[in-house]
Amino acid sequence: MRLNHSLVGANAFEKHLINRKRKKAWGKRGVVMALMLTSMVDMFSMLVVFLLQTFSSSPEILVTKGIELPNSLTPAMVKEAPVIALSKDGNLYLDQVLIGSIKKTVNSPSKLMNKLSEIKKSWGKSHPETPFPGQINMQADREVTSTLVSQVMGILTGGQFEAIELAVIGGGR
Repeated sequence: MRLNHSLVGANAFEKHLINRKRKKAWGKRGVVMALMLTSMVDMFSMLVVFLLQTFSSSPEILVTKGIELPNSLTPAMVKEAPVIALSKDGNLYLDQVLIGSIKKTVNSPSKLMNKLSEIKKSWGKSHPETPFPGQINMQADREVTSTLVSQVMGILTGGQFEAIELAVIGGGR
């Protein structure tokens, strides 16, 4: 049997303090902390893949400032295309850039037609083997009259943008 020299000449209180210190030290040595990094890395990898698949499959378009889109019961997925916006204050925007007032553009569409032809030319340069699809997204404020919307749609079809998608808020009322 081995004698502990620290307890041999100590009084009762010192023995109590020494034993208490040993018990604390034993408790610290007895608990082994382990962090399983492999499973955490796997979990974060799956989370990143899920987020990439979720957000890359559905493109989103920015709603032009000051436009309240109408509600719809049958929304469709958004396709990537140029965005033309008709605001309630009477302005017309193409890809967030002010073109002018809607009424002036309907009466004299040359500025809008020039911008549309630039979009068409740049698409032709980047897709030389594919014919132009003529897709465009239209955002019209709920207060814009349907006659103005149809007049702008007439200008768009004249500029070979026949596939016009109207932007709405899905989910009904």
